[in-house]
Amino acid sequence: MHTLKKLFIRASEQLDRIGNVWLWALISLVLLALVVPLNPAKLGAYLWAISKISGAASVGYGVDWAAFRGADPRYLDGIEKAMAQTRRATLVAAAMIAAGLIG
Repeated sequence: MHTLKKLFIRASEQLDRIGNVWLWALISLVLLALVVPLNPAKLGAYLWAISKISGAASVGYGVDWAAFRGADPRYLDGIEKAMAQTRRATLVAAAMIAAGLIG
């Protein structure tokens, strides 16, 4: 049990170091590596979807940055920071959903 706790702590430290986004990217690539040998046509569909969604996230962030220049969540405090974070997340999510609906 003691070694399992050490392993969990070490894994947690690694996640803090590399960030959660890279963890999910790694999980996605591992799953893709499992699916592609079964159906190689899925690789093209995966690449199309991931480029579309990541591009939309960048556009959503860019729209927030351009439209609300003085309201960057990093430089705000209290309720203003919370509202700016919510606004940014909503714009990015809306852009990603819109891109996901594109055929």
